[in-house]
Amino acid sequence: MIVFQFISYTLKTVLRHVFWLYKLSQSSIGKQSQIVFPVIREGAGTLTIGDKVRLEKHTNLGIGQKGTLSIGQAAVFETQSTILVNKNCQVTIGENFKLGAHARLYVNNHWEFGNDVKIETHCAIFSREPQGQGILKIGNGTHIGDFTIIDLVQDVTLGNEVAIGPNCTLYTHDHEYTNKELPAWKGGLVSKPIFIEDGAWIGSNVTILPGVTIGKRAVIAAGSVVTKNVPSETIYGGIPAKLIKEI
Repeated sequence: MIVFQFISYTLKTVLRHVFWLYKLSQSSIGKQSQIVFPVIREGAGTLTIGDKVRLEKHTNLGIGQKGTLSIGQAAVFETQSTILVNKNCQVTIGENFKLGAHARLYVNNHWEFGNDVKIETHCAIFSREPQGQGILKIGNGTHIGDFTIIDLVQDVTLGNEVAIGPNCTLYTHDHEYTNKELPAWKGGLVSKPIFIEDGAWIGSNVTILPGVTIGKRAVIAAGSVVTKNVPSETIYGGIPAKLIKEI
């Protein structure tokens, strides 16, 4: 019985790897790109990879029907990083992109990343509610630290040269909790976009709540909870975050 199970498992594994190779062969892959097998490539959508891109072992690229994923040159996808693009959705990624190991991006709309964007290890970027279809836009040179969560129930826009430290959470949705017949977390969905403007610096372990705009070159101190808009050229910190000083 065990021998039969092993043979069945081995055959399925070989067939799965052959299928992934076939799907990669149907994709547009640029010159001098490196693929460390196995790489998972599934779905009926279109994958375009620029020159000198590196896909490390167990990178997972899934693209639904009529979806597209376009990756600029010199991108690096570390081991077990994942981008899953839903049907009819589109992701455009600029040059010198990095997706860290075990990071997960689940796309339910059209997303656009500029050049030199870095998303570090174990980040989770997707809608935290099944009906969410937020748009994600990330400007040039923006860096997102390890273990950060970005909720895409609503839109999130990150400007150029934004730095987000590790273990941050950006939430674009909340729940109405006044109905006493329901658990507080099962009330009606309330969603608002988040905007972080050029050059802002978000310290580690910061939580940003729905509807917040953080202005240009603003600094948010580590461990803060941001509930209201933050003006440009200021430092905010605390729970809730308040003005510490102007820059």
